[in-house]
Amino acid sequence: MAKMLITTFLGLLALLICLSQAADAAGVLPPLTATAPPPLSTARAVSSAGDVGPMDLIPRVYLPIILGRGSRAFPNTTNGIFVFSDQLATSMTEAQFQFAATHYVGAQKLLRSDTRHLRQYNSNFLVLHYRLGQALGYRMPDGACQPAGEYLQIINGDQWVQEWPGSVQENWFFHQSGSRVFNCDYGHYLMELNDPGWRAWWSAQVIAQLQANENDGIFADSYNIPNYGFNWNPALPGVDEPFETAWAEREHAFTDYMRGQFAGRWKWIPNVGAMITSRDPSDYSNVDGVMVEGFVDWGNGAYHPEGDWILEMNNILPLVAADKIVIAQTYPDAASVDERLYVLGSYLLIKGAHTYVNMEGDEAPEWFPEYGVALGAPAEALPADIATYHDLTSDVYVRHYARGMVLVNPSDTPRTIALDATYYRVVPSGGGTVPESGLAPGSLSYPAVTSLDLCAQCGAILLNQAP
Repeated sequence: MAKMLITTFLGLLALLICLSQAADAAGVLPPLTATAPPPLSTARAVSSAGDVGPMDLIPRVYLPIILGRGSRAFPNTTNGIFVFSDQLATSMTEAQFQFAATHYVGAQKLLRSDTRHLRQYNSNFLVLHYRLGQALGYRMPDGACQPAGEYLQIINGDQWVQEWPGSVQENWFFHQSGSRVFNCDYGHYLMELNDPGWRAWWSAQVIAQLQANENDGIFADSYNIPNYGFNWNPALPGVDEPFETAWAEREHAFTDYMRGQFAGRWKWIPNVGAMITSRDPSDYSNVDGVMVEGFVDWGNGAYHPEGDWILEMNNILPLVAADKIVIAQTYPDAASVDERLYVLGSYLLIKGAHTYVNMEGDEAPEWFPEYGVALGAPAEALPADIATYHDLTSDVYVRHYARGMVLVNPSDTPRTIALDATYYRVVPSGGGTVPESGLAPGSLSYPAVTSLDLCAQCGAILLNQAP
């Protein structure tokens, strides 16, 4: 048995060397540095029965070379707060590159050279390729909804390239009143997801770019019912149940098609919006994950009403329960600690095994000290309804963790809460853009409290013991 394993290992190692040399010659592999080994936690476990297979003999850092670029795993988020960045500037200092690679799970919209740079510090750094999920980017519109501006661009390897191809087929486009449907806000055309020609062309383009970019999946932007909040020409119906049901079926079928094309090598993660439309018939059970953009607020203090907050939480919970990747992203005022804790507290209410958060400001790396709070694992399973966490006495939502609890008040009314013991409130100070030195900005203090004043649209994190 041992001889067979050794023979198999040597064969695989020879194959690895050949693949590595060929790939290096083609310029498609990041440098592997002895100064940045993969974390020990990424090593493949060997069963207690001792049944070691050939793949167990190969260092984990080489598995993406053998298995394909999509083999990096999204880390388990049960015991911490995990941040997935929207995008990063290419003009970062070396210290900022190192900070981003070691503090974020991943990012999107990155040139291949920047991806390689980040993976010198963290070989497991995840990168998603940005594409519109059900549209084709053309040119930015003018005030009269005419495509008169710059052509929209996407990443292909180390270049930003024009998204609009040299030629298009008319049957690729979705038509309303006999015309293509143009987005007056962002300059793209709505596509017919059921058209075989569109499917074949788009999937081939995307897969080629995933390979060229060394990506782990695709972020399919604006992948929700198109008449929910966009300005189109010609206009789509404002409220139309048959149209919305048919479009949800298009999206579901297109997701099946794309995941079939990916064959498990890359993740399919659409942006499904804020999930606060009660009549939405979308079925996201077949995605690998979603981004919920506009999580708990639209940004800068534009909070969702309490009813919409409840609807959003209840729409997210089934995805988390099904162990889907969920990226909760919004755009708070970085100087507002109250808004930040409201976003983070709401995230902690619905956090599961693969749930990530991002409070985005700009392309420079950002960090908020509350990201580092160590609450441990949740003390109770996720409910089917967020109402399970509603504490009738305090009239706020409460979830307990191994080292404390999180409280969220989504209402317009402040709450005063009497606590059953002495707790230590997490109070952030500072935070925001990571300086060129790469030092994490901001700090935390932990005053002891026996009662809590919780403002409207606010959250609080309490620890059982002072750190």
